[in-house]
Amino acid sequence: MRIVDLSRLLPGPFATLCLQGLGHEVIKVEDPAGGDYLRHWPPTLALDGETHGAWFAALNRGKLSVALDLRTAAGRSGLHTLLEGADVLVESFRPGVLARLGLDPLALRDRYPRLVIASLTGWGQAGPLSALPGHDIGFLALAGMFGHAPPGVPRLQWGDLAAGGLVAALRVVDAVAWRQGAWLDIAMLDGLVGLQQTQFAQLAAGAPPDETLSGGIPIYNFYRCADGGFVSVGALEPRFMAPLAAATGGELSGEALSRLFASAPRDEWMSRLGDACVVPVLRPEEVATHPHVAGRGLFTPEGLVHPPTGPVHGKVPGLGEHQGLV
Repeated sequence: MRIVDLSRLLPGPFATLCLQGLGHEVIKVEDPAGGDYLRHWPPTLALDGETHGAWFAALNRGKLSVALDLRTAAGRSGLHTLLEGADVLVESFRPGVLARLGLDPLALRDRYPRLVIASLTGWGQAGPLSALPGHDIGFLALAGMFGHAPPGVPRLQWGDLAAGGLVAALRVVDAVAWRQGAWLDIAMLDGLVGLQQTQFAQLAAGAPPDETLSGGIPIYNFYRCADGGFVSVGALEPRFMAPLAAATGGELSGEALSRLFASAPRDEWMSRLGDACVVPVLRPEEVATHPHVAGRGLFTPEGLVHPPTGPVHGKVPGLGEHQGLV
């Protein structure tokens, strides 16, 4: 499958990275005036004798780069050359931008009936907010992802990556399998709401929001250890509760578990209570060298992580390095 990718920054490039993990080819189309903003975003990473923005390298290694100014007739002509042999077009402009560039998705559908066009936006192609700008934090907010607790900025961009990029890759693969062409309206807000199946089922049943899996019970929570580190506890089933209760003398209150885990360093607890679903909370810099993660081969030798769909290798393309494609 050949994918032409007009997107930049995070959600769209992550979607096409996931498609690369499934073995597909991606042609990244960039503005000749500097390319994707992430090319220049610090920090930098040295790879293959060149220095790149680390985020750009992570999301775009192994892709082909073509530089086209879509505001010009020559640029649009170059894009049409790419689309002649493409299966998928991925774009993340605001609704209406492609049409203003003379590349209306409906016209593209007429010209390339088998083409799958994936339009990935925050709010979607229609609706009262569709024309507004947005970022991950706002999509999370409107989707109710923070529950009733005071909200905090999450470390991962769940809307951009999971509800946006990963969902887009899944929908693209499905649409191509039907061999009919399609214009896909993929909204990060939709994905975030759709991820919350059980949470909204609670409300539909007239019940209060779930507390079992959201920190409301002691046996599914985090605890500080003697060395200042933390462990997670997920002892929901009786067979996991039993070894935990044995370690505390039969008490499974938050106070008893706090005393227990404060009695020894973090890295002792998995060997002592791994059969109770007790797992150390790793700092990001510890993940790649953890024996299980290393054994699974989740990182490249340079320290970049493979997408969840499979390994991706290849050099980071220079801007317009593959201009011969047009």
